Amino acid sequence: MILRKLSQTMSYAVLVLLAAAVLVPLVYVILKSFTPNELLGQSLFVPERFTLDNYDRVLFDTPFMRYLLNTVFLTVTITIGSLLFDSMAAFGFARMTFPGKELLFLIVISMLVVPAEALLLPRYMVVRDLGWLDDYKALIVPALSSAYTIFFLRQFFLSLPKELEESAVMDGASVWRVYAQIILPLVKAPLLTIGLMVFFHAWDDFLWPLTIINSPDKYVLQVAVSLLDTEFSTDIGAKFSNVVLSSLPIVVLFLVIQRQYISGITSGAIKG
Repeated sequence: MILRKLSQTMSYAVLVLLAAAVLVPLVYVILKSFTPNELLGQSLFVPERFTLDNYDRVLFDTPFMRYLLNTVFLTVTITIGSLLFDSMAAFGFARMTFPGKELLFLIVISMLVVPAEALLLPRYMVVRDLGWLDDYKALIVPALSSAYTIFFLRQFFLSLPKELEESAVMDGASVWRVYAQIILPLVKAPLLTIGLMVFFHAWDDFLWPLTIINSPDKYVLQVAVSLLDTEFSTDIGAKFSNVVLSSLPIVVLFLVIQRQYISGITSGAIKG
């Protein structure tokens, strides 16, 4: 009994330390973003007074809103497109029979172990030959397919009873109708989970947009943040505000639908 309580206490202590390691830097950045520049040199965790001047300089003295809109457009487009194409591929691998199916799926699975950095140069060469440099197509099209997304959704499709689609086919339903009206409504939770993962990845992507996009008016937020960070090299308060503003949309989105996200992750672990 004593050992059990000691084990629980140690577990709680570790969880508290991990939570503190995540939350303390986050709270620190938020507080500093509201701190006047002349007070940033003080070693106080909570500033003596707060100001919105840092946010005012970021929002109104830079094209921050343009960068934000660029990022929202790309992220939403990539998320919707990825869910559409990857769910169709996963449905094909899970429910249909065609020549070379196992080999194709093996190729898809093998891509899970290939680092994204290893594909950077081949991707760039393809995009260059297509004439897509400095074009959003180069950011959207390669992101429309993901081996992880296909594998994840395939596991859910395999777990669904085949009787559902068999009865629909007997009633004259086409493959597309089975996919759209029977299968997809049954996997809303995993679709939401995958959608959020794709959204987060697209929002945080830095290296590929930095490599492809050269026009300042086409910059995405993560690239622009690094440039604004240089612009505010002596404006520390604006730097903190810049970081908070660039992270805020995705944090709010996660807080709104975190329950469904965690539910989808848990279901995925059980199905897998």
